[in-house]
Amino acid sequence: MAMKLLYVVHRYGYAGGSEQYTKSMAEESLRRGHKVAVFTGQHCGDCNGVAVSSDPQILTVDWDLIIVHGGDVAVQNFVLSNAKHIKSPILYLLILPSESAVCLQALQDCDYLGCSTAQDWQHCDKHGVGNKAVLVKHGIHWPDCIGKSGFKHKHGITGQMFLSCGGYWPNKAMRELATAFEVCNAKNSILVTTGYDNRMNLMPMPSQRVLPMLIDDRDELLSAIYDADCLLMHSYQEGFGLVLLEAMLNQTPWIARNIAGANLMRKYGQTYDSDSELIFRIRTFDRKDFDIKAAYDYVCANHMISNTVDDILAVIKH
Repeated sequence: MAMKLLYVVHRYGYAGGSEQYTKSMAEESLRRGHKVAVFTGQHCGDCNGVAVSSDPQILTVDWDLIIVHGGDVAVQNFVLSNAKHIKSPILYLLILPSESAVCLQALQDCDYLGCSTAQDWQHCDKHGVGNKAVLVKHGIHWPDCIGKSGFKHKHGITGQMFLSCGGYWPNKAMRELATAFEVCNAKNSILVTTGYDNRMNLMPMPSQRVLPMLIDDRDELLSAIYDADCLLMHSYQEGFGLVLLEAMLNQTPWIARNIAGANLMRKYGQTYDSDSELIFRIRTFDRKDFDIKAAYDYVCANHMISNTVDDILAVIKH
């Protein structure tokens, strides 16, 4: 039976993890024959058959489920703050558990709380709302996440390439990563960092060992992931870390701080808790230490966007 689903995110149709994840969920829902719309603050109109609106009146329509991607952003907070006055059931995807007043109240007012990592479940238990917690696994759309070789050749990279492509935001700690990489002095290796926005001026300084880049072309970014010898995720905070899934799908090993999705999937990569551990892992990196096939099989079985939408639809049945 066709359902009526409304997704809520701060921007839609642009680069960015939240934007791409919501787009994947919306389009997968549409492919299944459901009526799908998106309520957002910034957009470029309807996209790939998905109706997109910034009119809050859309919240008064009778939806089978309203899915809110995280909080602490204007549009999501508007919906969460009015949750008790919205007639349709609301699934609040925690994404990054928050102690803000709006998000804590939303735990009480929303009907369901979508959890993807151990931190999500712990947050719900801590605030006495574990009965509302439901599993909604993070997922990616396979055809949109496969890269092609060519990045290293295009940029004249001949040695071992470590890649970090989280963007130039404070929580991504790109400058700190670049400093650690310089210290480790890995032989015949270079660190490539990428992002689509440097408005906060957090891009590392270029050097013989560090190549910072601004990339907003999705195909080039995927080519970088495909060509990388290893992906690094040095973030202090992540909702999940979808780039880890993209790396595994492209059969690229990863090393990440022990948070969020990296903690959940640590048997398929390597994690660390300090800069000294990171430096050791970079210095001793060997692709043979990673079970690339097991990682690929795990993502295909558990973290496709179809798995995510299966979980969302299960909430409606519940």
